[in-house]
Amino acid sequence: MDCQAYRVGRFTLQPFRQLLDGGIPVAIGRKPLELLSVLARSEGALVTKDELMAAVWPKTIVEDNAIQVQIAALRKTLGTDAELLSTVHGFGYRLAAARVPADSISREPAQEPAVAPPAAAAPGHRIVPVLWAAIALTGIAALTGLWFFHDRPQQMAGPHEARVAVLPFDTAGGPAQGFADELLDEIVRELSDNQIQTVSRTESRALRGAAADQAINKLGADLLLDGTVQSDGKTINVHLFLDDVRERVSIWSDDIQGPADAPHSLQAQVATQAADVVYWGKTGRSGKVQLDAATLAAFIAGRESTTGVRNGSSGAALVAYRKVVAAAPDFSWGHSGVAVTDAFELLNLPDAATTPKQQLRAEAQLEAKRALALEPHNGEAYLALELAWPQQDWKGRESLLVQGAAMDPNFEPIAMMEGRLLWIVGRGHAALTWLRQAHEINPLHNGESWSLALCLATEGRAAESRDLVARMKEDWPDQMSTKDARFWTGVVAGATDDVLAQLADPARRPQFMDQKSADAWSAALKAIASHDPAAKAAAVTQIKQTADSGSLSRGHALTLLTMLGDLDGAFAQAELFQPSNPYSPPFLFLASTAAMRSDSRFMPLANKLGLVAYWRATGHWPDFCSEPGLPYDCREKAAQIASLGSPSKPMIGAGP
Repeated sequence: MDCQAYRVGRFTLQPFRQLLDGGIPVAIGRKPLELLSVLARSEGALVTKDELMAAVWPKTIVEDNAIQVQIAALRKTLGTDAELLSTVHGFGYRLAAARVPADSISREPAQEPAVAPPAAAAPGHRIVPVLWAAIALTGIAALTGLWFFHDRPQQMAGPHEARVAVLPFDTAGGPAQGFADELLDEIVRELSDNQIQTVSRTESRALRGAAADQAINKLGADLLLDGTVQSDGKTINVHLFLDDVRERVSIWSDDIQGPADAPHSLQAQVATQAADVVYWGKTGRSGKVQLDAATLAAFIAGRESTTGVRNGSSGAALVAYRKVVAAAPDFSWGHSGVAVTDAFELLNLPDAATTPKQQLRAEAQLEAKRALALEPHNGEAYLALELAWPQQDWKGRESLLVQGAAMDPNFEPIAMMEGRLLWIVGRGHAALTWLRQAHEINPLHNGESWSLALCLATEGRAAESRDLVARMKEDWPDQMSTKDARFWTGVVAGATDDVLAQLADPARRPQFMDQKSADAWSAALKAIASHDPAAKAAAVTQIKQTADSGSLSRGHALTLLTMLGDLDGAFAQAELFQPSNPYSPPFLFLASTAAMRSDSRFMPLANKLGLVAYWRATGHWPDFCSEPGLPYDCREKAAQIASLGSPSKPMIGAGP
């Protein structure tokens, strides 16, 4: 093995061992690392495709596009330094790399992670479309204590990396055969994008028939993904199952169906879910700890519970993860599963439930620390610690997220949560960068798409926002994230007719919006459009009553009251508002609530919520502070508030 170190832009490469950025290890898949190592050793000389194939895939049959897929992943990892890797069309690749003294690696300082997101990493943690990501738009009571992400834990190099065989799907022929063939290609492509080792298509065909057992054993596959496709011309039904090759048992199965006239959308959904489940299976079968079939099935069930795909409850998730911990106490992701489930459950409990909250927080922190002791690059553990941190300590929470992003840059939920945190504290410009990063890791994550779509709209990028929502409508027309994205981007864009039409149809409304809250929104939007003072007054009364009944969240209420011009009412609602729900829009920093931010009561309100302390401690001020026409200076106002000592409540009735 080469002991010579190489400089590749801002990175330092220890060939076939690790890639460092400022002394911090970068998450990179095994194949991209091997490709980078081979290219670096050439020191700028051309390396042909055949040479790369022989060096990285010796004695292995792989798909023709294997190099292109891994080169694309490598370019994402290099980020702004990707230009150092050039394609010589028809021949191969060159990498601008320079030798450096090998012992200089030990002298590189371990830098503190920057607040900016890490360079886009190889897509080893792509997240499948999330069904529950925006479930809590109407307030903290809507949360069910679940982690609404399909997670991809970073798989560190270990003594064994599981291989997966994907069998051609059984069909009865006819139209289903073409769909099944394309679906197989889509699944293999998705697995390759996620750096999951698969056997070649030629080898997969040999896995059918009488000699299947011999072929499987010869290939050394650990997991087997199989399925059937049936169609009646109107509906396509796909049955998937994952088998444990070692123990000859099925550890997971699911049925997915969709309209026959939208095959590509169904193929994307099936492929990403298959890749997600296979990745969980691979995680449990790679590295130092390899789960047996029963424990692996429990681990997959836990992931499905936390994502809400099936058995969507924190109770079901905890039962599954505790089985994993009991059977495999050295498996890091069992402990982090318990930790993050407990941490999300904390968000459900009222402040009065002091003892249960203390118990949950203690267990979440303990299990997260156990997970990190076993695997320091476990991004889920950092997320659990952040969720269990005091809610108004925004700086402390951000520090945990940034540290987690540095340790596990491919763990998309970290980037997403950092983006949402920055959004909630008023730093929409910075939030957009993180949300783009999360979306780049997985463009098929629909729950992430809605956050990016709304952030784009609030940042004035209307065309990009519309394009993203249009793709969501095409690919996931019935998912709640699509409904939420359509609603909120419509509100921000002032598309009143579209929003009213959505409110009138219960099947198209945002998640957990009941008839009372829909009526309150409709009354407010119609009154605003009519410019009728009497209609506005009636809408104000309806909003306050609906909020007091619990059907309308305080965030929704303060937004609507601001739009109606009732700032006193908006600040009264803000007295009862807590921005503790990471899935809600940043109500205080939407364009619709700009009038609140121009009011002298806003900074005391922000102080009460811990935002002023964050701005002063970090030196990162919210975007609105630099907007022209603001009737006060944010820094001066914050200094005045700080000189008064303890946080003060905004005074109701005070004018601007």
